[in-house]
Amino acid sequence: MSSGRVVQFFNHLHDIFDLRSDTDEAGTVENIRKNANFQSATAWTLVFAIFVASVGLNVNSAAVIIGAMLISPLMGPILGFGLALGINDTDLLKRALRNLSIAVVISIITSTVYFLLSPLEDVQSELLARTQPTFYDVLIAFFGGAAGIVSISRKERGGAVAGVAIATALMPPLCTAGYALSSGNLKFFAGALYLFLINSVFIGLATFLFVRYLKFKRVKSQNEVERLRLKRWLAVIVVVIVIPSLVLAWNLMRQSQFNLRADRFVRQEFKFDNSFVVNKNFRFNHKRPEIEVSLIGSTLTEQQLAALNAMLPFYKLESTQLKVRQLVNGTESKHKVTSAEAELIKLRQQLAQQAESAASIQDLENELKVLYPDADQVIASATGYHVVWKKRMAKKMLHSVDTFVKVRLKQDSLVIAHLLRVTP
Repeated sequence: MSSGRVVQFFNHLHDIFDLRSDTDEAGTVENIRKNANFQSATAWTLVFAIFVASVGLNVNSAAVIIGAMLISPLMGPILGFGLALGINDTDLLKRALRNLSIAVVISIITSTVYFLLSPLEDVQSELLARTQPTFYDVLIAFFGGAAGIVSISRKERGGAVAGVAIATALMPPLCTAGYALSSGNLKFFAGALYLFLINSVFIGLATFLFVRYLKFKRVKSQNEVERLRLKRWLAVIVVVIVIPSLVLAWNLMRQSQFNLRADRFVRQEFKFDNSFVVNKNFRFNHKRPEIEVSLIGSTLTEQQLAALNAMLPFYKLESTQLKVRQLVNGTESKHKVTSAEAELIKLRQQLAQQAESAASIQDLENELKVLYPDADQVIASATGYHVVWKKRMAKKMLHSVDTFVKVRLKQDSLVIAHLLRVTP
């Protein structure tokens, strides 16, 4: 490739990634200032959005939670304090932080009231997901915030702010904090508020960095001493927030690896003719993790138990303690059961799995109806799933439904057929 073409190629790259050429500085500052305000309509919108998000967390519906995040007004004050730091506007900084604090208090009170009144008390997976933030949440918040400020600073503004609100999940942590207060769970409360703090700080940090990169005009001059002081404070805040998230991410990774290895060990090694696994629990800790397996059927011999323990190092579970509980009719026993009883237990397990599958299909159907009101029914078949529609749908819409169902069920190769309901 000639030097001229190389230069032309890099010039083309520069044109593609150049942010300054189509920056609307005045419009961006005005837009963020306006959205940083927190007045009557915004406050009511926040209350309604919190109720919607709390219901979604309570019934474990991702679709409802996403809807709540789309109408949430929390992004305004966060972008406001990031802009204020970037243009040295102390008035905007105070107003944005005050409005954000008010929004947080309103959100936690609203969600606490909801969960105190809600008859559903079970902790769902969507709630648990907001109680253990890690370094990955830091990355999501920072790059999400960067996408947001880049999008709204263009002369032709995109719709990335809505996507940022979904990706960084500002609403669910506050709702989870409300749940924690209603149930007296301080650990959940601390984890949820920490996740919200990560999201807020790193969205604001991304906004600050890109405002400085785009060279927005400062409201008032900033001498070298003030500039160094600001840099030091930002560095301290970032380090204080990031370090715990790194520790939590490391622990989460180790726990996930342990659970995967333990599950593989149980599936591959606990295969016996007249004994069946009815329950398994994995307890991870740094010193002595545990695998507890409950069996029903013929009692394992000492030689079989020794062989199981000897296989632990092959699954990188050297320091793991294996506990095997052998049950008959729900109690520990050394008596053997007949093959007929063992077969009955196996059939019960299959029925339980079928019931769990039916509940999963019902959840999927409910979520589809929220996202696509014309969806009528979801039917499982031997080859995959059938989605029944009230009316004929466009191919593009059906393709998006296929993608949603595959992601929701975590099955990329799933076969999905679409049927039109026939009305008499």
